[in-house]
Amino acid sequence: MINKFARYQVSLNIDQIFPKLESGLCSCGCGEKLTGRQKKWYSSNCKQKSLIEFYIIKGDSQVIRDLLFERDMGFCRSCGVYDEKWEADHILPVYKGGGGLGLENYQTLCPYCHKNKTKLDRIPNRSYIHTPSFDIIHFPFERLRTFHKNILEDIV
Repeated sequence: MINKFARYQVSLNIDQIFPKLESGLCSCGCGEKLTGRQKKWYSSNCKQKSLIEFYIIKGDSQVIRDLLFERDMGFCRSCGVYDEKWEADHILPVYKGGGGLGLENYQTLCPYCHKNKTKLDRIPNRSYIHTPSFDIIHFPFERLRTFHKNILEDIV
């Protein structure tokens, strides 16, 4: 089914994640009872929400990037700076089992922070995962990084 150590879930299909339920409830998990001609989804909203979640888990980079930009607006989750060349980062790296997860395992990072987080993630026997609040000492004057975490949260 889902390979947590693979970036792309090539053979995965939507029925594996959202099977038709014997109970007659919506497959998306909303708990609504199906009636009439409804076979799997209670509403088109349920179907759309499930399809998006499926594409994220499958590893569709365009869907993931679109939703990340909608959520983070291109602001780095580490330093708070907007960067047009922002990068999508797996919070839990794929090689540590972070593949096939939802949007909650993704964050927007600027190229500088992404490079540093990737270096830190590769340190053996690390017992914790860096999240958006990880600390990196930036080289002076390399980039203007003035956003404070609280200011970014107010904007988003």
